[in-house]
This record gives sequence, structure tokens and C-alpha cells, in this order.
Amino acid sequence: MTIEEIKAKLKRYRFIAGEISDLLDERERLRSLAEKITPSLSFAPGHGANTDKMASVAVNLIEVERYIEKRSKELLRARMEAERLIDRLSDERHRAVLKSYYFSRRNWQDVADALNYDVRWVTQLHGLALVKLAKTSFLFHVNP
Repeated sequence: MTIEEIKAKLKRYRFIAGEISDLLDERERLRSLAEKITPSLSFAPGHGANTDKMASVAVNLIEVERYIEKRSKELLRARMEAERLIDRLSDERHRAVLKSYYFSRRNWQDVADALNYDVRWVTQLHGLALVKLAKTSFLFHVNP
């Protein structure tokens, strides 16, 4: 496996986590919208516009909930795959940098602060970790 393929596997978790975060925001927006729509009380026959709006918001809310559930399952699979990859590394620093960056969705400065390292050192450790993973992946494919 190449370094780019490894990065893609690790970034997949980060991407899906970000997408789920956006979906959760959307769910809250829809819930807020639903709370603002008040049913109109009328004895006149017919359908009110608010009823139609409420139904539309409810359908959208259900769709978002289903999509969040689907993406959450994919997130778990991506996390497990990334964990298996990272756990191949023997150096704790390499594992810490990768997990801190890819699983917490921190930027490099926040990773450096969390690990008490300089940001340049963190990015160097990241590169070294990817090289090691590429080498171990090669060994895993040659000697399964």
C-alpha cells in the first residue's frame, strides 16, 4: 500500500466524521424549524399551509436521521480500519500523532499543543509514521 493509499484510508474517517457533524447541525436546524411552525387552528375545511410545511419538515428530518445512521455505521467501519492500520506501528509517538490528527479532527497546531510538541515535529512524525506504515503494509502483502 502506498503512502497516498494509507492517507486516503485515514482521511476517510475524518471526512465521514465531518459529514456527520454537518448532518447533526442540519438535524438541529430542521428541529428548530419544526418548532417554529405552529399549526393553524381553523374550523374551515381544507388543508392549511402550515400542515404542509410541518409534514415536509418532518419528512426531511426523518431522511436526515436515516442518513446519519447510515453514515455512522460507515464511520465505525472506517475507524476500525484506520485503527488496525495505526496499531501496526510500534512507535507510540507515531500512533499518538495519527490518532490525534485523524480521529479528533484537530489541526496540526492543536495536535502539537495536545502532545506538547512543536508543530514541525508533529508533521515530521506524521510523515515518518506514514513511511513506516507503507513499509509494514508492503511486508503484510509479501508475507501475509
